[in-house]
Amino acid sequence: MSSTAPSVRGPYAKTARVRRRILDACTEVFAETGYRATTMKEIAERAGISEGGLAHHFASKSELLTAVLERREEEAAGQLAGARGLAALLAMVDIVKDDSRKPGIVELHSTLAAEAISSEHPAHEHYKHRYHSVRRYAELAFEALQREGELVSSLAPFELASAYVALSDGLQLQWLYEPDAIDVDQTLRRFLASVVARLSD
Repeated sequence: MSSTAPSVRGPYAKTARVRRRILDACTEVFAETGYRATTMKEIAERAGISEGGLAHHFASKSELLTAVLERREEEAAGQLAGARGLAALLAMVDIVKDDSRKPGIVELHSTLAAEAISSEHPAHEHYKHRYHSVRRYAELAFEALQREGELVSSLAPFELASAYVALSDGLQLQWLYEPDAIDVDQTLRRFLASVVARLSD
């Protein structure tokens, strides 16, 4: 008897593959044209299915947006799970580094984060919560470093967290314009080295 579980086959596997293809296509189109300007027809064409087939899996554009954002957050949460202190801050850098291999994700995030400032945008609450959560995650990491006597900055942990998140997002936006001129990963690591004692040695 095989010691490995059999792979999922049949209609369930096919449905999962189609959903992944739809979400991949949706991510690309949202990144290129923004959420508001994107149509279900464009997404269906990019995914290689009919509009009816798209509606079978996702009833609306806002439902698609929610699925795209949830998938990205689940991926990021897996990379951050269990990390504390400096390890948590470096894990955030690793996520940004991974994103550099997927420019569509960076472009989507940058586009949606700007669009979602409007309280009427379907992603408004998502991004409001995301920024609060990411800042809090970084703040806890900087607080842990402060307790360990590792911080060498006049800024408070909350201020460092806000600056760190702003630096990350701002560098990624600049990287989209000039990928050869901006090294997001290296700049974030050098920022951490400027405020964390053990990295400045």
